[in-house]
Amino acid sequence: MARKRRLEKIGFYHIINRGVANSDVYLNDEDHQKFLEIVQDASIEYSFEICSFCLMSNHYHLLLKTKYENLSSLLQKINSRYSIYFNNKYKRVGPLWQGRFKSWYVYDESYLKALVKYIELNPIKANITKNIGEYKWAMSSKNVEFSMLNFKLVENTDFADYLSHEEQKKVDEIFSGKLDIKDNEIKPKKLKPLEDFFDMSYNRETAIINAIKNGYKQSAIAKYLNLSPVAISKIATIYKQKVQLFDRLRDKGLFWSYGKHMTFEEAGEKLTIEYILKYGDFDDIVSCIKLFGKNKTKANWNERLKSNKQFIKTNLMIARVFWGMDVESDYFKGIKNERFEKLRMLAS
Repeated sequence: MARKRRLEKIGFYHIINRGVANSDVYLNDEDHQKFLEIVQDASIEYSFEICSFCLMSNHYHLLLKTKYENLSSLLQKINSRYSIYFNNKYKRVGPLWQGRFKSWYVYDESYLKALVKYIELNPIKANITKNIGEYKWAMSSKNVEFSMLNFKLVENTDFADYLSHEEQKKVDEIFSGKLDIKDNEIKPKKLKPLEDFFDMSYNRETAIINAIKNGYKQSAIAKYLNLSPVAISKIATIYKQKVQLFDRLRDKGLFWSYGKHMTFEEAGEKLTIEYILKYGDFDDIVSCIKLFGKNKTKANWNERLKSNKQFIKTNLMIARVFWGMDVESDYFKGIKNERFEKLRMLAS
């Protein structure tokens, strides 16, 4: 599936990137300095400035302001150049960064001071230092001088206290909010009422996933459903695993009679389970039962596969191994095709 295109508007962005498997990407002062030198070179080429930064051992934060719609290009340049430097220096191979960088467009400048505070407080939250300005690889230390650095926001931010409740709320809104672009203006996407997701047209899992995709936090959904946040997180995790299983099997050709770009949402659970039972291998069926549940998988088998004479051997294996049925192949030869009978009755 094609990656979603990044927002490329001119303005402020909060950028985070982590080392692969959360491994360290800066091992000494020289590494920190080299990374900032690479960012400085990129700032000259791509015309952006840094308003806050913090380089932790295994990840970095940048608050940058672009002058052109070139965010992806400039970050690709920074990350690739530093990867080459790091891999050469430490005689390692393979990717340095954990996937694509994460970026959040700051659509309202009133959020900037809270964001600066959030970034610069990282070393204190990690118990590395006790006071702002002590960690030399955060911008507030003023340890380095580069033309890309604009200290105005850092100097105008009051670091006397940790993030207040309202400031943390602003940061959370940036991280979790979804944006709409209308008339070339970016605004927060207005969420439809949460109860609209939980009408009779959806099962609960689908409703929860749709609410999350539309920008609702899992804690808000948990409160609405009177469930624990852990329960909502578990549902979201299982759903993600279902999508991953579907994507893997689709790419392997299991859903050969459908489009190669079909998504799990388009296929639906019933079709997914049916095709895994028909064409999947033993491990695929085990995964299917684990993720969708034995009762739902068996109900699908009863409705869609058991009476299909083309799959007698498959049905015999499934019945014996997974359902514990003591049957022979003749058992399936005498079963009427329930789906065909339903269609025949509807047509009569």
